[in-house]
Amino acid sequence: MAKRRSPISSIPQIDQGSLKRVLGVTDLFAVGYGDLGSSIYYALGITAMFALGATPISLAIAGFVFICTALSYAEMTSISHESGGSASFARHAFNDLVSFIAGWGLLLDYIVTIAISAFTMGPYLATFFPILNPASHKIIFTIGMIFLLYILNFFGIKQSTRISFILMVLTVVTQGGMILLGFLFAGADVGRVFQELAIGVTGVNWSPSWADFIKGTAMAMVAYTGIESIAQLGAETKKPSRTVPRSIVITMFVLVFMYLGLSTLSLAVMSPHDLAEKYTQNPIVGIAEKMPFGSHLLTPWIGFLAAVVLFVASNAGLIGASRLSFNMGEYYQLPRLFYVIHPRFRTPYVSLAFFALAASIVVALSKGKMSILADLYNFGAQIAFFSTHVSLLVMRVKKAKIHRPFKVPLNLRIRGYEFPVTAILGAVATFGVWLLVVFTKPEGRYVGMVWMAIGLLMYLGYRRKKKIPATGQVVLEKVSLPHFRPLTIRHILLPVRSGTQVEAVQVACELAKLHGAKLSTLHVIEVPFSMPLDTPLPHRVEMAASVLKAVEAITRDQGVDTKLQIVRARSMPEAILDFIHKGKHDLLVLGALKGHKDGDQKGVSPTTEKLMREAPCRVWVCGTEYLSKAKTSHILLP
Repeated sequence: MAKRRSPISSIPQIDQGSLKRVLGVTDLFAVGYGDLGSSIYYALGITAMFALGATPISLAIAGFVFICTALSYAEMTSISHESGGSASFARHAFNDLVSFIAGWGLLLDYIVTIAISAFTMGPYLATFFPILNPASHKIIFTIGMIFLLYILNFFGIKQSTRISFILMVLTVVTQGGMILLGFLFAGADVGRVFQELAIGVTGVNWSPSWADFIKGTAMAMVAYTGIESIAQLGAETKKPSRTVPRSIVITMFVLVFMYLGLSTLSLAVMSPHDLAEKYTQNPIVGIAEKMPFGSHLLTPWIGFLAAVVLFVASNAGLIGASRLSFNMGEYYQLPRLFYVIHPRFRTPYVSLAFFALAASIVVALSKGKMSILADLYNFGAQIAFFSTHVSLLVMRVKKAKIHRPFKVPLNLRIRGYEFPVTAILGAVATFGVWLLVVFTKPEGRYVGMVWMAIGLLMYLGYRRKKKIPATGQVVLEKVSLPHFRPLTIRHILLPVRSGTQVEAVQVACELAKLHGAKLSTLHVIEVPFSMPLDTPLPHRVEMAASVLKAVEAITRDQGVDTKLQIVRARSMPEAILDFIHKGKHDLLVLGALKGHKDGDQKGVSPTTEKLMREAPCRVWVCGTEYLSKAKTSHILLP
């Protein structure tokens, strides 16, 4: 019996070239660690809320799961050079429906990353501004920061890899220096840290119950956010099959070392109770304040550095969400609304607004509780991570013989196929954490399920509208059009003469709205050479004013502003051409008749023909329906 396969829909798409492949290992490490490393500023406190003295163990277990996940990402990116991360992996391994579920869950992850990073800025900036300490003030501040990020991205701010590299260096040096100096001068307390790792000890305030330890370990998964930020840059990376896996592996080891070092140091300089209660939202400030020396300098530096890193991480979440939604939109998984580009600033302003609003709503719903934000993050992220592990396992069968520049070690051989042990363990662990959120975290369960339900209904409805099978697989067929260029219109010129023809004016208005262009309307009064240019022509002037009033009425009805002008000239076409040069117009809209019902005369006049030949910009001629001779005295354009 033949195996049933998902239907494939081949959709032609203009090949506009690929993004420049300019990023190397250092660039990707800088971006990845800048995103991943930001989570230390809040994840340590969230984990300690439940795991108490066993926080290093929770982070170590979560670190092991992260290593498994990072290895799966490394192999999948080595065989898939496009952006999209887990959504792209699932598309190749399964179909577009599974890909959508992974991508939509990942979008929730991005939204929470925006929210939790922006929210955590407040507790660190409270080092300088104590007014930010109340929870309500933090929420208002967070929403303000998210709005600021939207405004910056709306106008097209770009974060260069150089900025990411500088922040990465400052972060690694600061965190590494704290670990080194902390252990050199707090070594006597390290023994106490190991004694307090015990779980289930009764009668003490440093030992968690087994139930709380499991919850703390689930919370510790938040520590390893951002692995997708590297995978999303595959299309901009030099030699991605080798560069991306290397950067992921380097980031993986550096991050796990930093987490284990800082979590152990935090418990060496303060009690688990203080870490869990007093420094839940700013644990690195707590470490700085408890350092045996230099705390008066280190504390404000940590407050400033953390705020900058978290701001950049929140911005990266917003950019990542818009980038992923654009990728999903290309494959008809999201409506076109999600990747509408602003005509002037060339930014996906609609998707940016959607995700900024969603992040603000999440912050408001959480009421400033970090645990709720962590639950929502885990709900979305574990779906994406689980799909990556399973996609790798499926690809080991589906494309067993494909060249893999990076291959996960430690494989089980079953029926001739090799399955990585880390992918199996990672799939079990990530699915287990997701189930833990679903069954034990009401806020994460309800918000997460509503998010997924809305997404699935939207996806199924959109696919049905486009007549593409929901469980099918869209394949983009690139069509080469060497002369194709994006159409950019910024200033439209609409010459008008007389009459009541409205179609050309309507077309000009629609183009102005579509491209966000300026619209200028021009009426030329031709003065014979036998008369001075300033000869009073009251009848002609009155007729021109009447025509421009009619145009203004139409443009106002269409919601477009236009600049109305009357000029005197010896020749109408020469005046229009001169106006185009001076005003730097890039589109000339003209009206013409298709012909007369009772004759063979055509509507393209010698004036129109001359303008079409000599105009230095595009010329679009709007052909009007056939008119009777009785109405041709009311032609509005030359």
